[in-house]
Amino acid sequence: MDIYELGKKYESLLRPVFGDNFRLDDSEADKDWLAIILDGGQEDFIFSLYGTGCVRLYWQNECFIFDKRRDSLVSSDTYGEIVYEEGFDEEALPGLVAALILQLKDCTYIGKTETVKGKTLFGYDDIKDYLVTAKTANPPQRPYRLGNITITYEK
Repeated sequence: MDIYELGKKYESLLRPVFGDNFRLDDSEADKDWLAIILDGGQEDFIFSLYGTGCVRLYWQNECFIFDKRRDSLVSSDTYGEIVYEEGFDEEALPGLVAALILQLKDCTYIGKTETVKGKTLFGYDDIKDYLVTAKTANPPQRPYRLGNITITYEK
């Protein structure tokens, strides 16, 4: 699957929710990555696809990293970011990312707490659990958990 086919898969998952705010940014014809904008002109809620196994989701000045080659990332790649630590099948990645996006959709960022729980395979980065706190008008009853990332909600 090429990057544009993958972008269309994300579009089928997210355009029904984001409507006209959803936009595939394919303005650079030769690039090997694709940006997807979820909030129209604000560009505060976007994600980038780097092939079929790497997504960087930007929300409220926070970055969530999903990378099939997680063990090759070093601390300078991940510093200050929220890294999904679980293994995943590339076919399942769009569903994982879309589910997280839907949890963050009507929220604003309050803060995050990181807890180190080990080292990556090669020892060049810390493996962490993340607790993200978000504010929303209608908070869910329970926190949302995606692997090592937990989102709690406040009103």
